Amino acid sequence: MSLTSGFYNSIGGDRTYNATQISSLFEGVITDGVFMSIGNAFIVSPSSGMNISIGTGRAWFNKTWTNSDSAIILAIDPSEIVLNRIDTVVLEVNTTDEVRANTIKIIKGSASSSPVPPTLIESEYINQYPFADIYISSGVTSIVQGNITNRVGTSDCP
Repeated sequence: MSLTSGFYNSIGGDRTYNATQISSLFEGVITDGVFMSIGNAFIVSPSSGMNISIGTGRAWFNKTWTNSDSAIILAIDPSEIVLNRIDTVVLEVNTTDEVRANTIKIIKGSASSSPVPPTLIESEYINQYPFADIYISSGVTSIVQGNITNRVGTSDCP
């Protein structure tokens, strides 16, 4: 174990700090999860047709922050003709050098007579946290609130 300290002004480039060092200062003060008292806590609701709306909010996962000060509208892929599926709305934290960003996206589930939510990525560089599951019945043309199961505030997305 080593002793570190900071922050001090750089003189001639002798002091540099990276995002991990700065974020590490919040360990023990901020825990991973969605801030329930800020905005709409990323709650997912129907918009129009096959669109959903993700509410405003702020989150902290994997020493990174995500903030949205306006609703985000995402389109759900059309329903299947015969089988049902469950799609999951996720916050994806991607720390790869090529991306280095957090995004909100939909992970499409597999069509089945007994659908289950898709398997989410949990790896060293990419992690997905579920905001909501959306049950897509065969032949539907719009999303209704009764088919959305919000997962913010659960153990999967604290």
